[in-house]
Parts: sequence; structure tokens; C-alpha cells
Amino acid sequence: MSKSDSELIDNNVDFGSVLAAARKTKNHTVDDVCKHLKIPGEVIIAIESNDIENLPAVTFTQGYIRSYAKFLEIAEEPVLQIYNRAVPHALATDLKSRSNLPDEASSQTPLIKSITILLMLAGIAALIYGGFQYYQEKADDIEVEFESKERSFTGHSLDSAGEHQLTIKQNARLSNDGELIVATNEAVSESTVSESTAESLVEQEIAEMSAQDEAEQSIVASDVIEIFAESGSWLQVRDATGARLFYNMISVGGAERIEGVAPFRVSLGNADTTRVLVNGIEVDMTAIIRPNNTAIYTVSTDEQRIVFH
Repeated sequence: MSKSDSELIDNNVDFGSVLAAARKTKNHTVDDVCKHLKIPGEVIIAIESNDIENLPAVTFTQGYIRSYAKFLEIAEEPVLQIYNRAVPHALATDLKSRSNLPDEASSQTPLIKSITILLMLAGIAALIYGGFQYYQEKADDIEVEFESKERSFTGHSLDSAGEHQLTIKQNARLSNDGELIVATNEAVSESTVSESTAESLVEQEIAEMSAQDEAEQSIVASDVIEIFAESGSWLQVRDATGARLFYNMISVGGAERIEGVAPFRVSLGNADTTRVLVNGIEVDMTAIIRPNNTAIYTVSTDEQRIVFH
């Protein structure tokens, strides 16, 4: 505040005259003040005229005077003190200094509150979605392990018949009255089966099991799956027998050629930059790539086309 402004305030007991004089010194019109401060013209005129009766409530008037003084670049407090002396003492109050940024948004406005709530909801939704994706991947891994165990289970227990079932025959029939009659004079009767016959049955069963195992072992790996990882990838491949053919990382730009029996069960990462070929035919993974850039699927070929299982 300049010396002339200080003298102007000190020599006046009229708050309106101080503001009017300062306005004229700055070469501002009442319209200029109205447009800048967004205060009605009649309020500006009432302030400069010290027309307390036509001014709004004390609190509002104090705010107008403070804004007016800031606009005119004169000290606010001395002008407010002159106004406070002019109004009834019980109504005079001091206002706290407001922010120097009049357009600064309050954190308590409805808009800010709404944005904050939306951001919180979006964060919660992201956490729920991420958790769902994580557990879905875990479920797929468990499914792969379960399929492997299911294929390797022989069923040689009392709870499951498995692949190799023992057929137990008895010479039995139903009578005309619906009663079950079991013959006791046949060789298969438990009481009359000789030790040599029992050994023969066991040897026959063992021979059948051995023959089937040899047939399974004689399956020749006739299919080929090739993986080309441009950005590197983690990879797991199982074949139709349930055997895990590959379980490791592929380096950037690396490739793997794996032989086995299709269909292949494939799990891989960096799916969008990894190529997979089965028997020389490229697999289009566009529709099965997950949001986390992984892919899990079972695939084989039929003549010259890819088949998903």
C-alpha cells in the first residue's frame, strides 16, 4: 500500500469513500468493478455511499469489501475496521482470510466428492477383477494337474474299477420263484476252485495288463508343436498321454520344437508376441488371449486345419 493510500484511509472514517477514491485513482468505473468481481452494481454503489441499510448481511458485506480492496490493491483490514465501527457492534465480525486462489475448487464440493467416490469404486472393481483373473488362472492350472492325474490313474483299488477290470463269474440262475441259486459243483465256485485254476486266472490277468501297457508304450510321438517367442515366454506343454513335455522359460527370440501325441495342452505367457505351430500349421490365438496376456488351450490338427478341444 502506497503512502497516499495510507493517508487516505487514516483521514477517513468513511469506508465507502476510501474505496470510491481508490477506484477513481485506478481509473476504474463501477461497471469495471462489477464485471471483475461479479458483484451487483447496486451493491457497489451502496458500499461507496456507506448505505449500510441497503447493504446485505454483515458477513456478505465484509466479503465484498475485502474483495473490492484486493482488486484496488489497497489494505483490506483498515477498510474493514472502518466498516465494523460503522455497523452495530453486535453484528460486526471478522472474516478469516480466504484463499489467494478464488477459483480453487473446494474438496467438499459435490463434484469433487462424486469424483472421489467414482475413483474409489473403480479401484475396488479393479481389485475384484484382478482377483478373479488370478483365481481363474489357478483353477486352470489345477484342471491341468487333475487331468494329468486322471489319465495316470490305473484304478487298481476297491473304490474304482479303472481301466483293467477283473470279471468275476459265478454259475448262478434264478428259480421260477425268483430266488437266486448258485451252483456249488462248478469249477468257478469259491469252495471248489483249485489252486492251479486260481493261479491261471491271475497269470492271464497279468498277461492282459502287460500287453496293454506295452501297447501304450509303443505309441510313437507323431505330432510336432513349435513355439517362437519374440519377447520371451514361460511355457508348459502336455500331450494326449498326460506327459509334461516342456515346462520352462523361453528366452527373448528363442524357439522350441517339441514332439508328442496331439492334442497338446498349452499354457504360455506373452501370448501376443508368441507364435505356435502344430504340425506346421499356425495357431491363431487372437480370440483366446486373456487380459493378462496369457493363453491356455488344447489343440490338434485335422488335415490342414487347427482344431481346439
